[in-house]
Amino acid sequence: MATKMTPQVVAVLPFSLRSIYIRNSSTRTDDRFDPLLPGQQLMPLFRNGEVRCDCREHKISDNGKETVFLSCAFTSKFEFAYIQPTEGNQPVTDEDIEKAIAAQIIAEITADYLVNLPSLPDADVINNWASRNVILHTWPYWREFCHSTLSKMNLPVTIIPLVQMFPDDSHTNAAAPAKKAIQRKTKAAAK
Repeated sequence: MATKMTPQVVAVLPFSLRSIYIRNSSTRTDDRFDPLLPGQQLMPLFRNGEVRCDCREHKISDNGKETVFLSCAFTSKFEFAYIQPTEGNQPVTDEDIEKAIAAQIIAEITADYLVNLPSLPDADVINNWASRNVILHTWPYWREFCHSTLSKMNLPVTIIPLVQMFPDDSHTNAAAPAKKAIQRKTKAAAK
């Protein structure tokens, strides 16, 4: 008995992960803060900024044969700080927070992808990928980096929470709010 074969539709993801790496990082401790004093009141502060995207067309020549491939690098900025409460008040404004920072860790982590499409993706695809997949891919690197850096700075280690994603856009991601990606397209040639 012959069976009828129906073609299956296979979804193609727009990107394939190529690498994840720290692009930039910085740490600082306020001059008036001594991390060795016991019993200090410190409030943890988590912030993350918008995701930058740099899409490129790469041309590589080898023995007269030219190969072209497309890539997009998404760079997310993460920040953790310990805030010292002021007399009876918690800092609210950005200016108050900056004045109250006892210690701070900032990292820019890049997730670099090969493009699985015939051309560079449009802004909607990039923004959707930046707000979901990039955060899922970079968040574990941020958690580990922050944890080990706090330890090296002789600060109490605060465990960064796991990232939470929701199935629709009606909720805000509590651990890493989705931000719009800033897109930049360039062409690069290598020989």
